Amino acid sequence: MVLREKDEGAAIRAIALMRQGTVVDLDQELVIQAAKLSIDYKVPMADSIIIATARRYDATIWTQDEDFERLSGVNYFKKAAKH
Repeated sequence: MVLREKDEGAAIRAIALMRQGTVVDLDQELVIQAAKLSIDYKVPMADSIIIATARRYDATIWTQDEDFERLSGVNYFKKAAKH
């Protein structure tokens, strides 16, 4: 996505930032919590996995995805209008 929308340098910087993160196993407990959140918030399962993971690790979600806009623990930024 970064390579398509920006350039190779931006993509390499994005990869370097992602490597600083933590890989989390999608265990049974996380899946069950995500399923409950998917139903409660009426969001796709992939989004609920992100929410459940962030909550488990007390992390803040930074996004422009409108599905997350109204949720606690989220810093939502509206996408800029394209000209």
